[in-house]
Amino acid sequence: MRLPLMLLLLCTVANVIACNGLNAGKASGNTIFLNRDLSTGDLSQWNHQDFGLGTDKGSNANGVGYLWYHSNVGGRRAAGMTVTPTAHASPAANSDSVYLWERGQYWNHQPYEIWLRTSLMFPSVATISSSGPSGEAPFAPTTGEWNWFLEFHNDSNPMPSCAKEFANISLDVKTDDPVQSGVVGTKNVRLAMRIMGSNDCAPNIVWVDGPQLQWDHWYEMLLHIKWDTKGGIVEWYVDNFNIAYYSDLKIPTLFTRPKGYVSPSYTTLTVPNYRLHAPWNSTIYIGPLAVGSTRRSVLNAF
Repeated sequence: MRLPLMLLLLCTVANVIACNGLNAGKASGNTIFLNRDLSTGDLSQWNHQDFGLGTDKGSNANGVGYLWYHSNVGGRRAAGMTVTPTAHASPAANSDSVYLWERGQYWNHQPYEIWLRTSLMFPSVATISSSGPSGEAPFAPTTGEWNWFLEFHNDSNPMPSCAKEFANISLDVKTDDPVQSGVVGTKNVRLAMRIMGSNDCAPNIVWVDGPQLQWDHWYEMLLHIKWDTKGGIVEWYVDNFNIAYYSDLKIPTLFTRPKGYVSPSYTTLTVPNYRLHAPWNSTIYIGPLAVGSTRRSVLNAF
């Protein structure tokens, strides 16, 4: 079957993955799209690592940012992600970051419906003293909302000048302190989620306040997402996979762009430690991560 002319034109400005997504169907069965269970004993399962010097550049020996494999942090395998004042995986001004990430894949597009399972720990001095290698440090959030730890990022294709796009789904540590660079956030420190979609020049933005942050606690997380510019799904489970902490079964999860631009948008999965610039090191631990077509597929992934 030949693609319509408009789709062919879009394919000339988008990558192959985007074109596949525009012509995709829902996956059948209990399909695992991505499994990063860390069973290799290192971080090689992640296709791209950014220590703060650029994609796949540098290493822990550079002393910029740190991405360490751990065989046992509180009873599980984990990736230690340490941001430093000189780690700049993102070009965003006044920010520090390190990344584990994957390029766009077919399940990051409308009309796919996915489930993601992972776990996160924010270590204190006690955990770092028993588990932390070179460079790792207790988690210390910056003020405001700039402490991102999981993103389904917008596709970064060309956008109109009016665009106000950021990551479509973002998980975060948020505080109520006045935003100040170089100050530790201490007021009402909590998990949070931001959801963005619809018209990229006037996007629909929803903030969800999560539970108060507990240091040295493994947060068990499950995300259910349907990619759609209007009728998407976002469900967020925290430490209880039977009851959603937040659920919206009709919410925009992708951006629409005007004629001449790739539309709808699609996403890429990034696991960052990404913050407002600060003069201290700060570590987040992420456990095994899986993305699949059904709840059952990811609950049985590892």
